[in-house]
Amino acid sequence: MIQLKDLWDRFWKNTGGEKRIRWILAAGILGIALILLSEIWPRRQAPPENAVQASAADGEYAQALEERLLALVTSIRGVGEARVWVTLESGTELVYAHEEIKNTDTTQDYGENGVKTLREKDNSQQKLILIEGADGQQEPLVRTQREPVIQGVVVVCRGAGDMEVVERVTEAVTCALGVSSSRVCVTQLEG
Repeated sequence: MIQLKDLWDRFWKNTGGEKRIRWILAAGILGIALILLSEIWPRRQAPPENAVQASAADGEYAQALEERLLALVTSIRGVGEARVWVTLESGTELVYAHEEIKNTDTTQDYGENGVKTLREKDNSQQKLILIEGADGQQEPLVRTQREPVIQGVVVVCRGAGDMEVVERVTEAVTCALGVSSSRVCVTQLEG
């Protein structure tokens, strides 16, 4: 067997030891410089597209609700001129499809006096189901999309001085949106 020291000596003698050391040293310095530059160089991080689109979509959702509620409220007798404002508690929530993998390991042991011992070990793992998107990249499969939760509704109208009108508007809004009456405020329009 050739010893390591002999291999080392052959390598350095055949390749010109000083030149070799200079090249290795230069390559090491270049590698360290590249690592330092990669840390200093500013990285461009694009904002997550889903987050930006979700907030814009939520704003459009609230605006569409306001327009529909305004049409509903102004059609109620005695309301007159009105304005509607809807606030959202949370944004649109995407629920992704998961694949669940379950494993059950069962072990049976028999003791000295014939006693049977049964041990079961359950192991489950969930993983996102990925599909190829329009841009060719892998993205999770959306199972359902939950609409934003409504935090509150304010209706300002001319007829709010009449309690019967306030009651009809409150009932119409709570029924249309499925929110409690404590989340609806009906008040009189100034002037």
